[in-house]
Amino acid sequence: MPTPFSFRLLSPSVLGTALLLTAVAAPASADQLRMVALSFPPLIYDDGGKPAGIAYDIVTEAMKAAGHSVTVEIMPWARALDTVREGGADAIFTAYKTPEREQFLNYSTQVLVPQVVSLFVAKDSPVSFDGDLSKLADRKFGVVNQISYGSILDDAIKAGVLPAVEKSNDSDSNVKKLVSGRFEVMPSNRYVAQYFLKQAGALDQVKELTPAVQDIPSYIAFTKARDTGKLRDEFDAGVAAMKASGAYQQILDKYAR
Repeated sequence: MPTPFSFRLLSPSVLGTALLLTAVAAPASADQLRMVALSFPPLIYDDGGKPAGIAYDIVTEAMKAAGHSVTVEIMPWARALDTVREGGADAIFTAYKTPEREQFLNYSTQVLVPQVVSLFVAKDSPVSFDGDLSKLADRKFGVVNQISYGSILDDAIKAGVLPAVEKSNDSDSNVKKLVSGRFEVMPSNRYVAQYFLKQAGALDQVKELTPAVQDIPSYIAFTKARDTGKLRDEFDAGVAAMKASGAYQQILDKYAR
């Protein structure tokens, strides 16, 4: 058995490959985890140079309970997926579960944040919703350009079921247009809508219609470039404990109300 000070010489090509694999396979120490995410307030966003948000708070608290500290780098989604696929990060959030992604991601069993997509209208609006989007074909909708609202609403817009759609550049602008009457119906992730309505001081001017259009669970997912089963189990246990204690709901309320 080699002593702690023994070594053997490697050829330059083998040594270079070994160093590269080491860098990819172990971006963080056992108790220091590196994660990546897309900016998506209020779930995860940059707050004065520091990450913040619902998902960020849940992830860091759940992993802290297992003795891990977490650093999160916010980056474009495609780059984030490539980074975790190659093992350059321990985990990515928030992620929808797809068969293709399951090939390289080890998903949590606990839902990180439920992505509930609902319709929002002015508080005194006569518009109602019974689950059939075709009945709202004569209403003007407002959406954020390049944002997905889930397959049900995305497909309805694409198929022309909802022909009158105005596009905004961001959620902040979209909320302000709804409040000012530029359009009648705003589809949105529930927490995103509540966050920007709160920012605009307009929580009491808008109501959420029921039922929701779609409920899409989102998760944290760990890289499969190395064995992350223990990390996944630690996260699941941490979130389950937070939900049982009420700490999980407190985080949701902190950003939405």
